[in-house]
Parts: sequence; C-alpha cells; structure tokens
Amino acid sequence: MTSVQEIAERLRSLSFSELREVRELLDQYEDQRWDEQFEAEVGEGTWDAPADKALRNHREGYSTPL
Repeated sequence: MTSVQEIAERLRSLSFSELREVRELLDQYEDQRWDEQFEAEVGEGTWDAPADKALRNHREGYSTPL
C-alpha cells in the first residue's frame, strides 16, 4: 500500500470537523510550497522574460484597464 493509499484510508475514518481541519492544513501547506517554488523561480530568472514581454505589451498599448 502506498503512502497516499494509507492517508486516504485514514481520512475515511475522520469526522467532518477533522476533515475540515485537514483540508485547512493541506491548503496552508500547498500555499507555502507554491510560494517557495515561485520565489525560487523568480530568483532563477524564470519569470524575467514573460514579465518583460507583459510590460512591453502594456507600454505598447496592448492591455486594457480592469
């Protein structure tokens, strides 16, 4: 049995309030991981070219106000 299967099996025994708590913890964990990944990509320059292109397009009038 894989770790995911084990976790799924244990989740089945939780109450609704416990499931809600687990969901909140997973959301926080996922948000933290996303932030870490994004910060690493920014530090590596992964987003430099797309950001430059977006700013250039904006300066050239290819964007509209929200």
